[in-house]
Amino acid sequence: LVHCPFLVLQTKGELVAGKEMSVIVEFTNPLKQTLENVMLRLEGPGVLRTIKKQFGRIPMNSTLTWEVKFIPMRPGLRKLIASLSCDALRHVYGELNVQIQKP
Repeated sequence: LVHCPFLVLQTKGELVAGKEMSVIVEFTNPLKQTLENVMLRLEGPGVLRTIKKQFGRIPMNSTLTWEVKFIPMRPGLRKLIASLSCDALRHVYGELNVQIQKP
């Protein structure tokens, strides 16, 4: 039984409108093979424009960490969504609800 791998998202810094914060996306390769042509994308409607980043390879059992810095402009409850695709895996997702405070 292969568990569907997932992305772990966490935030760093203050969740305040107008202040820089970052989101960290982590992925551990659970397969017994190296993943090739890995593409990560991060989106957060109302928080940040969609960002894509290409990673070459992720060896088995190794963890990829991607930190994205941004400044949320409006307070409120927002959702950050990350997705990963590569030759061997499709539709790997992670999401995180973030409450952006008023400055």
